[in-house]
Order: sequence, then C-alpha cells, then structure tokens
Amino acid sequence: MDSLEILDEKLTECPANSEDAGRSSVCEGCPGQTLCRMQGGADPDQEIIDVRMGAIKHKVLILSGKGGVGKSTVAYLLSLALARCQSSKVGVVDLDICGPSIPKLFNVENQPIVQSPYGWKPLVSPNEDVKVMSVGSMLDSDTTSVIFRGPRKTGLIKRFLKDTFWGKLDFLICDTPPGTSDEHMAIVKLLKNVKPDGAILVTTPQEVAVATIKKEISFCRKMGVAVLGLVENMSGLVCPCCKETSEVFPGRGVVSLAESHNIPILGSLPMDPKVTECCENGRNPLENYPESPTVQGIMEISSRLIGLVNNG
Repeated sequence: MDSLEILDEKLTECPANSEDAGRSSVCEGCPGQTLCRMQGGADPDQEIIDVRMGAIKHKVLILSGKGGVGKSTVAYLLSLALARCQSSKVGVVDLDICGPSIPKLFNVENQPIVQSPYGWKPLVSPNEDVKVMSVGSMLDSDTTSVIFRGPRKTGLIKRFLKDTFWGKLDFLICDTPPGTSDEHMAIVKLLKNVKPDGAILVTTPQEVAVATIKKEISFCRKMGVAVLGLVENMSGLVCPCCKETSEVFPGRGVVSLAESHNIPILGSLPMDPKVTECCENGRNPLENYPESPTVQGIMEISSRLIGLVNNG
C-alpha cells in the first residue's frame, strides 16, 4: 500500500450515521466505537425529539468553515432581526459545547437553567425575548472549561432538543462550532425526521476563510442539508464618525464562491464598532443603532431568509 492509499484510509469519513457505525475498520481506536455499536437500530429518544422539534416551524443551522469569522455574532444578530420581523418567536440553541458565547451575547449570563415538569426551561433574553439554551448557562463560572469527548457532546446536544421545553416557535437558530465534526453530525442526524430548512454559511472576505467554507458546502451536500445562502461578515469597516464603510479585506472571493457553487449571497455585514460594543455588553443593537449599516444589513438578510423558507 503506497502513502496515498494510507492517507486515504486515514481520512475515510466517520460512519456514525450508517449501519457500519462502530464496525468499520476506520472505527478501530475511536473512543466512541463501543457507544456507536450499542446505538444500532432505532433511537428510543427520536420520537420525543420529533415532537419537540415538530412544534417549531423553521430550523436553521449557522455554519462556518473556520473560527473567528463572527458566526455566533451573526447568529445573535439574525435571531434579533427575525424576532422583530413579523413578531416572530425565536429560539437559539448553542451547539458550541467547548466555547459557548451565546449567553454573553444575549445577556443571560449567570442565570441558571430551571427544570420544570415539562423539561428544561430555556432562558429568555431581554433582547427581543429570544429563548436561549447553552451549556454556558450550566457552568460554575465563565472560566470553567468543558472537556468532553464526542459521545458526551452528542448526548448533551440530544438533551438540548429532547429535554428543553421550547414550545411553539417560528425559528430555531442552531449556532454550531467551526468545522464538520461531532456537533454537526449530531444535529443533522437528530433533526433528520423534522427536515430542517437548511444552513446559512458564514465567512469573511479573506481567501483563507473562503477556501475553508468549501469544506462546509461539501459537508452539507453529503449530509443532505440544503445551503440557504452565504453571509459575508466583516465585509468592511464602518467609520464611527461619518458612517462611511471602508474596505478591509480586498477581493471577490465570496462572490466567486457563490457563482461557482450556485449559492445565493444573503447579504454582507460590515464591522461597526458601535454594534460590536453592544454585542460585547449584551445590549440590543437593533434598539440602540437602527441606522447602522450592520443593523440594516442583518434586517435585509432576515427578510431574505424568511422569503426563502416560506417559499421553499
């Protein structure tokens, strides 16, 4: 066997969602091999998950190929915009188990998750009354690290869907960590019966970010997840004095990517220091800076998304 064949064998995809789960040759040495073997057949929790998620009209995944592109911030702004549009009821589930930032953005830090007779009660943000569920609300402090292997991450994500009393929502925004790994495979598998609307891919204009997002497109197509569109974050810098937007990262990488893969661009979001300050302090930029190009951009994106999911 030559080096290329060895490399190809090492990079064979995880068969966790197939009948070969835990039994394929690539499973040898995986810490989750025994769990995958035990979980063969129908998941007894799937019916409960289907009931919970069936009460939610639209499920949308927020994905990114790499970290640092502002994916959670986009998820935050988008959820606020959706809640304001048509008075929609919106929830956000934070699937970034090891690096949760959603509680801080939504200003629900240091609030405990309450167990009710109907399940975990999601926290309600003072910003547009968005419902929030995150592992960050279960930690002792913001310095506590979450050291979970894949199977435990999957188990927690399942509880976010099965044991959380979301009620009836118009939108559930699923904020995921960077990449295409355990969290992503888990949420796609758990939502398969309720057919999520699709994924929004967040990238920045730099070539390195655009190149990485191609892996996310490949993941979506292999997993049967529709790509609703691209959001170009950090598309420019808004001057705090004159509100003019200056280009920071030159190039047409996002446009070329959209054209080559036949994916629509939902919109672009420039960096506005005032909006950033709002996000850092858990304030609502839609209330404080409605004239900001960033706020106007996210409102346009939310309108396009509503049109897509309602007509799709």
